[in-house]
Amino acid sequence: MRLRVGAAVAVPLAAAVALTCLTGCSSAAPSPGGHPLPTAMASSTPTPVPSAFSTAVPQQSAALPRDVAPTVAPARIAVAGLPIDQPVQPEGVDDTGAMSLPADPAIAGWWKFGPGPTSTTGTTVIAAHVDAVGYGIGPFAHLVDVPSGTVITLTGADGSTTRYQVQSVDLIRKTGVPWASIFDQDGPRRLVLVTCGGAFNTTTHHYDSNLVVTATPQ
Repeated sequence: MRLRVGAAVAVPLAAAVALTCLTGCSSAAPSPGGHPLPTAMASSTPTPVPSAFSTAVPQQSAALPRDVAPTVAPARIAVAGLPIDQPVQPEGVDDTGAMSLPADPAIAGWWKFGPGPTSTTGTTVIAAHVDAVGYGIGPFAHLVDVPSGTVITLTGADGSTTRYQVQSVDLIRKTGVPWASIFDQDGPRRLVLVTCGGAFNTTTHHYDSNLVVTATPQ
């Protein structure tokens, strides 16, 4: 696995969307690969999952693209060699104008205002919480162990499959994540997976970094 702190993917943003940093909830057990996740907060009822994006980083315009080309929505994602085989559902924006995510980490979200696996250009963005109180650790926690060259398969809503190979795995502090390039719509075709990682802040109950996996079509 190639893990670089502070790395960036330099592709210009085509559509202005509200982009800041992913957050995650506390978990109840160690994460894969021996990387510790925090102990679950004691609670008789599940604690609401935070917004997919925080406001800790200045946001760009929340205007959504109006000319997204039709594409087949991804319905499932599987990562070879890892226990990641989970449903994907389309996601838009939350109440703050930022990308929303399914509350359950076992379900990933696809940025439906951007490219999909059948698009000819741009980045297909799929993200999920690494963990959440009331749900536990999600499959994307295993991305910390994914080596370069690993095959990722997206199955579309129409049953079609698109395969990608992992090119890089970057652990980036939330204040330095290049959201503009991640949500690119005009550059080369690629897949970017995003979840939380790094140290866990027990005061804010957020992780200090994002794990960003970049893959290109086979």
